[in-house]
Amino acid sequence: MGDIEAISGLAPPAPTPFTSSPSLDAFKIPLKTYLQEHPEFNSVAVAAFVFNEDGKLLIVQRAAHDSFPLLWEVPGGACDYEDESLLHAVARELWEESGLRAKSIITLVGEGMAIPYRGNRCMCKYSFLTEVEQYDVKLDPNEHQAFLWVTEEEAKAGRCGDVDFKYTTKDQRLAVFEAFKLRDSRQARAD
Repeated sequence: MGDIEAISGLAPPAPTPFTSSPSLDAFKIPLKTYLQEHPEFNSVAVAAFVFNEDGKLLIVQRAAHDSFPLLWEVPGGACDYEDESLLHAVARELWEESGLRAKSIITLVGEGMAIPYRGNRCMCKYSFLTEVEQYDVKLDPNEHQAFLWVTEEEAKAGRCGDVDFKYTTKDQRLAVFEAFKLRDSRQARAD
């Protein structure tokens, strides 16, 4: 398929342990505790921004039969009450949606975003820059049907090779741009 790949995943084992930055300690709490402390929200979603060794960002295409069919996003999803913490939800969702194991959850990308849904309900979504153990993507075809590793220019243009793509939402698109800026500023500080 050229620059676009679709791989069927197998039932995943539990994600391996990961490290996280002390700046993320506020997210080392279970969903139930977070919702008790933030009654304005009914649920929490998380997303993982993963860059490969070439500095390209992983984006995944939603399945044709799912909500936002055929649109593109970064791996993520809803926190579950069974998750040990919100950060564990990041690692779990990354594993379930891409087959990638979180090695380190580094920093928050942007701020928490309130997303109204189903009438008067409201979800908060947090996105995190995440390092992984390997880059061998294995998609769950029930959720996503393809993936791309994109450069910043491709992310802005909405085109990678011969594939045109659109993000699930304007906010997802803006978060992608923010992740590239954050990655660049972290690299500049490291140099």
